[in-house]
Amino acid sequence: MQRSVQILLATYNGEQFLEQQLESLLQQTYTAFRVLIRDDGSTDNTLSILQQYISKYPTKFFLLQDDRKNVGATQNFGILLENADADYLFFCDQDDIWLSNKIEKSLNIICNLEAGQTSTPCLVYSDMTTVDENGNVTFESVWKQLDLRPAYFTLNRLLVQNIPHGCAITINRSMAELAKPLPKQAILHDHWLALLAVCVGKHQGIETPLVLLRNHEQNVTRQKKYSFNKLKRFFENSQSRAMYEYFIAIRVAQAEALRDRLKSISYTNPILDNFILLKDSSSWQRKQLMLKNKFFRTTFWHTFKMILRA
Repeated sequence: MQRSVQILLATYNGEQFLEQQLESLLQQTYTAFRVLIRDDGSTDNTLSILQQYISKYPTKFFLLQDDRKNVGATQNFGILLENADADYLFFCDQDDIWLSNKIEKSLNIICNLEAGQTSTPCLVYSDMTTVDENGNVTFESVWKQLDLRPAYFTLNRLLVQNIPHGCAITINRSMAELAKPLPKQAILHDHWLALLAVCVGKHQGIETPLVLLRNHEQNVTRQKKYSFNKLKRFFENSQSRAMYEYFIAIRVAQAEALRDRLKSISYTNPILDNFILLKDSSSWQRKQLMLKNKFFRTTFWHTFKMILRA
């Protein structure tokens, strides 16, 4: 029996690259999917572009209407998640390009991961290739570029730093039911999903890049600066106590929301409890907790800086 597939597309002022993304969805080798879209209050031509595709493909593209206006990227995906109803869900950014076998390959792997047990929350995610504004490849592997190895998909590391990008994630219905509603403490929807998967679900990384990840000036979360600017930022951040405390606070708040969500299924974990202790610990206690529980980032220097400033 064929299972239902839904792509959750969040848009906001995405006119520059949106059509390329929509066309890449239409070029998928697996075609039995629907695209649920929510726009977060665009002021450019994004809605006009979407309406053209909805008119041309009325059984493929659907625009979600609500009165919540601009909620930000994380909660935009959260609202889409609340309204999704398919067996398998894909998260889609407006400015990337999906390789033609993304849905087919991800579906095959998540079905194998389930092994017939659809009640088990499952998540799969793939590597990506970075491209610039013109579609030129800048890095063949985002995992290698940012040192985001699947081996780092562990609770102690994920509490500190997320590994999978949302645009590369596929989840099943059981994971969706566990994840929603997205708490306001969720830093990003993909980070929240990863934490749930590592605690109570099954997960698998796909080493093959399935997305062309667009890096451009408007997408500040994906900017990767180098040389002098990177070094300058390193030392500036090292001196900013407020920034460091914010870094800790938002991750502890997310961990507390995670613990609260998992209480309903009687899940407990001392690593999660110890991470939450960082909030009210002294500098020396923080250092001990980080080292004892291996609350590390994916690179030595970022980990060294984080523990040094604790």
